[in-house]
Amino acid sequence: MPRPTLPTTSTTGLLIVEYNRFTLATAGAPPGCLDLPRNGLLGTPAETRPFEEGTVAVIATGVYADAVRITAQTWPVEPPSDPDGWQDIAVITIDWPGGPASLLGEDASPAAELPLGAELPAGRYALLVATTNRDDGEARNEHLPVETYLIQLWPAPHDQPDEVVVKATSATTTMWRAD
Repeated sequence: MPRPTLPTTSTTGLLIVEYNRFTLATAGAPPGCLDLPRNGLLGTPAETRPFEEGTVAVIATGVYADAVRITAQTWPVEPPSDPDGWQDIAVITIDWPGGPASLLGEDASPAAELPLGAELPAGRYALLVATTNRDDGEARNEHLPVETYLIQLWPAPHDQPDEVVVKATSATTTMWRAD
């Protein structure tokens, strides 16, 4: 069977983030997570807290409170990989409880949300996050590019490692790893 060259779903948009993070969460989950990933880019919450119920993964950003551009995709199998053009790339495995997935940003009413547009069956998934333009952070002005993310989600093969840092070249990732 040939490998698919297009994702099952794909959505692109701006998401307002705060506290240098946004989350991948289930339907109806509140935004926010106290934890930042130890690899500087992507991780799962360190513990289960009632006010974070439904949060499956947390993504660290360079901006404290601003818009980031996201392209989020679901794939039936591992997508083709092209690390060129990205500063940082990490892949983790997550346990998805089933149902629709959304990226949640700022804790506002209504919450800043970017739905992935997919009803995902329960199971273990690989979650890739690739990013660029992270180092301009709060100093960003209208002449600097927006911080950009590629989020890809696909069913994890049985031999998928729990965490792989593919590329880590930004000062932002170095800073978050040091914390």
